[in-house]
Amino acid sequence: HNHMHYNHIPLWDFEVHTSVKSEEGGYSNRNQWKNNPNYKRDISWMKTFVQTASMWNMADQQMKYAEVMAVAGGVTAVQGSPSSNTDAWDSMLSRNIELYNFGGDGIHTKVTTLESDYTGSHITSGNSSGSLNAWYLHLSEGVDESSRAEFDILVQNNLLVGELVVVHGTALTSAEFQKMAEVGADLAWSPLSNLLLYGDTTDVVAADQAGVRISLAPDWGPSGSKNVLHELKIADMWNTNNLDSYFSNYDLATMVTKNPALANNWDDSVGTINAGLYADLVVLDTFHQDPYRNLIEAIDADVRLTIVNGQPVFGDVDIMTELKGDDWEIVEGPGFNKALDVTDRSVPEGTQSWSSILADMEMAMALNPDDIAATWSSSTDSYSSMQSNVLNSIFTTGDTRHFGIITQSAHANTHIDLSQLEDYYEVPMNNGARTGVNVVLEPQDNTGGSTIDPVDETPSGETGQDNDTTGGSETGRDSECPPNCILGEDVEDASSGDSSIIGPQSLLLILVVLLLVAIGLLTKGSDEDADLDADQTVIIENQWQDETKQFVPELPPLAPPPSSEEE
Repeated sequence: HNHMHYNHIPLWDFEVHTSVKSEEGGYSNRNQWKNNPNYKRDISWMKTFVQTASMWNMADQQMKYAEVMAVAGGVTAVQGSPSSNTDAWDSMLSRNIELYNFGGDGIHTKVTTLESDYTGSHITSGNSSGSLNAWYLHLSEGVDESSRAEFDILVQNNLLVGELVVVHGTALTSAEFQKMAEVGADLAWSPLSNLLLYGDTTDVVAADQAGVRISLAPDWGPSGSKNVLHELKIADMWNTNNLDSYFSNYDLATMVTKNPALANNWDDSVGTINAGLYADLVVLDTFHQDPYRNLIEAIDADVRLTIVNGQPVFGDVDIMTELKGDDWEIVEGPGFNKALDVTDRSVPEGTQSWSSILADMEMAMALNPDDIAATWSSSTDSYSSMQSNVLNSIFTTGDTRHFGIITQSAHANTHIDLSQLEDYYEVPMNNGARTGVNVVLEPQDNTGGSTIDPVDETPSGETGQDNDTTGGSETGRDSECPPNCILGEDVEDASSGDSSIIGPQSLLLILVVLLLVAIGLLTKGSDEDADLDADQTVIIENQWQDETKQFVPELPPLAPPPSSEEE
């Protein structure tokens, strides 16, 4: 869950008026902070200025900037994108889940407060017909009774459906979570945004104990993390300090991988690393023996590669060079550089470079009077109190303002010391590589030092979901694949000997090699291969059933640990 068109705006530095303070000192519900006297100046105007054609007219640049922030954290799909004028960015960088994906467009969103007379006929009809994949509803965002009572409206209006994804649910109790679990509804949890706005967050233990599946979400730039890689740190801190480590490392990892795919009814396409699924992948540096702990503690520089729909879009310069030649640009980070491919000549405004996008967005946030006079056709009379702001940094590492606002918020720190967040990022590095890392794995161990079972045995298509994934893409995101966009049978066996046990470090290397082979087949193959659409999806095919043809390493552990060995 996100609000992508606000993500160029950095964390909001605000004070809560005494009349609306919660017990912790934050706001009591979502209808209050919008009345803060500085909300328009700091947030809504900064979105309006960028999006409006008669002002900066940078809606396309803004969305690309927000999606770069996502893929920089390994995020392959985002929720909460604009629904109109999408052609310039929908088919590049991350997936936009409310738009066309995997042969369908069955995900809906309601951001505004649930009204007592809201019927949601498109939701009930979609639920009845089976055409609804997910419904993201902002519900019970706050810590007071009026927030909780929104759930009663949901039930009274017969809108509590299995496809429901409750966004926030901060005021909900075990009773409401039990009702959600009875129909199979999901929860999107945004702990940082909840803490910064309200001083408390959702009772996720009650949700889990009721049987509600939980996904993690950053919410938006003004009060959330830059992407879920960083939201994982907040969830980890809350879990350790406030929940007595109720959730295992594996549980937290599923909240940003498997669970969101299940919530969207996309689990037959993405969400796990399994044969036949689309290649939406992130490759992280290995510095921890537990692969799930490795994910939780990974920071910006640790993201080696992000692949969406089989296409490498972001990663280390050397890897992107191998995969993309010189079709990338440098994204400068604090003490490290990454490579990004943000251009696509097949879409409108597809030649906008990263350097031009960055320069445009910095200009838009600066609100220089000379630039406004030269660019805007709209009057500034209604915005006399406008004030410049910094552009939200792509990376969390080194963003001192970001950490400062989180640490200095008294109500956000009522139940937890959020200054601990910086500890995750204070890692000795040399040009983006961790120093002093010595991960020793046993030769027979392919689970990253974990005792977790190595494979999620649930076959694709046997999850109880009934999804229609027929149809072609109008955006270029995915064509008629599968089955013709795969690693074909002509892939040579690149392994040797009897090396059948692979550790995470070798797995990362092999994954990169496999990606090189895949990109090579797509770009340097025979004339017949050249006829394939350049945007077709690379699918991981189950080629290793015949070991005489090809060796593929065992999958990383994807099943939960036995209860006796949970942390």
